[in-house]
Amino acid sequence: MSPEVAYDPFSPEVLANPFPAYAALREHVPVHHHSAFEPPFYTLSRSEDVREALSNPEIFSIRYGQSPQYTHASGLMNDPPEHTRFRSLFNRAFTPRNVKELEGPITAIASDLLDRFFTERSGDLHHAFASPFPTKVIAELMGIPPEDHHAFRRMSDDLTATYNEPDPTTTVAPRQAFDQYFGRVIDGRRELLRKAGIPSPDESVLGNVLPNDLVSRLAVAEVDGRSLDDKELSWTLLLLLLGGNETSMSMIGNLVWRLLQVPEYWTALREDPNLVDAAVEESLRFDPPVLGLFRTPTRDLTLHGVTIPAKAKVMVLFAAPNRDPEIFEKPDEFRLDRDPDETRRRVMTFGFGHHYCPGAALARMEARIALRMLLERAPNLHLVAEPERIVPFNLWGRATLPVAW
Repeated sequence: MSPEVAYDPFSPEVLANPFPAYAALREHVPVHHHSAFEPPFYTLSRSEDVREALSNPEIFSIRYGQSPQYTHASGLMNDPPEHTRFRSLFNRAFTPRNVKELEGPITAIASDLLDRFFTERSGDLHHAFASPFPTKVIAELMGIPPEDHHAFRRMSDDLTATYNEPDPTTTVAPRQAFDQYFGRVIDGRRELLRKAGIPSPDESVLGNVLPNDLVSRLAVAEVDGRSLDDKELSWTLLLLLLGGNETSMSMIGNLVWRLLQVPEYWTALREDPNLVDAAVEESLRFDPPVLGLFRTPTRDLTLHGVTIPAKAKVMVLFAAPNRDPEIFEKPDEFRLDRDPDETRRRVMTFGFGHHYCPGAALARMEARIALRMLLERAPNLHLVAEPERIVPFNLWGRATLPVAW
């Protein structure tokens, strides 16, 4: 390692602002080994290495999980061709047409939350809006009844809190709570099918025998001519919960936080709402909710003079290419004058290759709706204190967002 680089992803300095450390890694230590974690892991930061790792599952496998711990392959958390078959289930659910049809319901959810929030003159925008907004969206898409939304949010928080714990047993209790809850939901759908006398259902039962939601869609789905087993259903629903909830929450919080840090940004958007799309894309580039996820080499490989052994955990930094000066001009400046289409094509925020986030279009829609509505209802919105950071080291978001208007 170069003497000028001493990188600890868990240090207070890096947790508070990881991007200078990522720049140093990119320039001096493109393959970094962090031994003070169990299991130890490597980190890739250069754009070409990140793209190669994400597009080459034969060498960089996801079947051992995309968290620092080792997990078992199942459904989407697997390499092609298994992953491809499960991916098609998500692709059908998140087609551009389906996402477009959600704009009205999502706008209604945002409006209701902000109606309640703006009854006062100040408050925590994270707790009142950025957190419950995507929770309610994904809960309704999954068919979770409103009375369970609070428990749904708590399950997500409890699972995320264990994400980076070296002790794998810390996730047992929250995972059991999740499995038990959704086990009851799925059993309820199966009981409806049994009462209707439908032993081999297909999507024709959606909207009549079963409610037309993501849980029902998965309950009747087939992969290779068979239904999903309970383990596959559980993993898929877990990914929906975390992917459609935690990252969208951080995306909205990061966007508003960064715009309010420099009041001129908020003023510019208020005066020209056409900048909303550019602001969303620049936020996703500058403050990606997921800093990086993990892959596992299937064989020993040598990269930049460093040998990474087979089965080692490797953190692939999405955030580092987003601030690469070879890709973006003045990458450490938050700018509203970047071409949003060009930024959208170049960012790595939602991954790359086989595991590109299928809910990216939905997340972007949520952010645009949230920002437009906040600009309309709170043109004088401003920070009253610096927000706190969320806990997971490889995620990037605000745990609080104190504002007034």
